[in-house]
Amino acid sequence: CMGLLNVHLEEVAFSTIRTYNLQHATLQEFLSAEELKCLPEEKQVRFWSDNMDNPSVAMAFRFYCGLTGLKSKAVQKAVFSRPLPNEINLSDQSLLFLFHSLFESQNISFTEQVVQRLQPTLYIDASLSSFDWMALSHCLSKCSHLQEIIFILSNIPINYFLKICQKNPFLVKLTIAFIDFSINDAKSFVQSVQSLEMLRLLVVTATSLSA
Repeated sequence: CMGLLNVHLEEVAFSTIRTYNLQHATLQEFLSAEELKCLPEEKQVRFWSDNMDNPSVAMAFRFYCGLTGLKSKAVQKAVFSRPLPNEINLSDQSLLFLFHSLFESQNISFTEQVVQRLQPTLYIDASLSSFDWMALSHCLSKCSHLQEIIFILSNIPINYFLKICQKNPFLVKLTIAFIDFSINDAKSFVQSVQSLEMLRLLVVTATSLSA
């Protein structure tokens, strides 16, 4: 179909069996999101209630949120009722996936409601892409109660990072373990944070680690 499908032929006895698959999983995920948003609302809620924490459908949920803006109150309730971890790491990225979806929805008021439920201490030990940082800063700048953030990272875009700090006036402690940063780079980053007048009381502890 217009180059979207791969066709596989298999000869069995005296017949030919055709099987089809999309050339890229992202196409399948987008089409799945399109199909889901057209279902009756109760079926949408049932599906996401059962699969919200399933990483294999995380991309489909991102598409769904972008297509619908997460405007359904019933789907919002399903999202809001899920427990929020206080950690993002290699083995558990469910919170990051949620941030992706909230960012894609661009539903500011609902994002604010969700992120206010975060615990005051947040621990992040993961390699973050540019999109991860966009989603992270978008969501964390919508809350105002974070008190401590612990980062173990190999890259920290200063603009996204400062946006998070500026929007959380109760943030008093920041611990950063820089991976593969030189000591001078780490010191320069800390000075950039502490140079802001509103962040002058923030306690920043930085170390440099090797990967």
